[in-house]
Amino acid sequence: MQVRVRDLMTVNPTSVLMGTSLQEAAEQMILAESSEIYVTDLQMRLVGVVPDYEILKHKLMHQNLDAPINSIMNVQIDALSPEDDAIQLAFLFRDRRNSCMAVAENGRLVGKLSCRDVFRVIMALDSIELTEEQTSEESAASITTAPGSTVSTINPPHLSKNSLRKHFLQQNAPQAK
Repeated sequence: MQVRVRDLMTVNPTSVLMGTSLQEAAEQMILAESSEIYVTDLQMRLVGVVPDYEILKHKLMHQNLDAPINSIMNVQIDALSPEDDAIQLAFLFRDRRNSCMAVAENGRLVGKLSCRDVFRVIMALDSIELTEEQTSEESAASITTAPGSTVSTINPPHLSKNSLRKHFLQQNAPQAK
């Protein structure tokens, strides 16, 4: 089952235009209860991101937030496509390497996907899988057979959705150097 990023993402994440003051950006983040703010140009093309801790660090070091947001924004952004398979991207959130990621379509900011979004869908799929397995086991147990015939109800564990997903995530995880 493919779960697209589009199906899970938060649409219209908190964003400001380049040149916006850090003070205004911080106020928008607080109102939106967001831990990051995306920076765009006039055409809504994604140009950067600033996490809350960078604004806090600037405030503590400089005592004000008059500087423009682009003075501290991170311009190296990994953006996802709305059509990407969210489950296959779970490894990007492992070890809190990313708590959320921008979603861009044709370079324009359209949403954000959080670790929490991916976590929820994986847990929901596991719950559905367990329910399906329990139902199929109960159905198999109620099958009556003619004398001398046998019905195998063994499902190879290596072919379950959960096992396949774990195997895929392990195969696609970044290797430690």
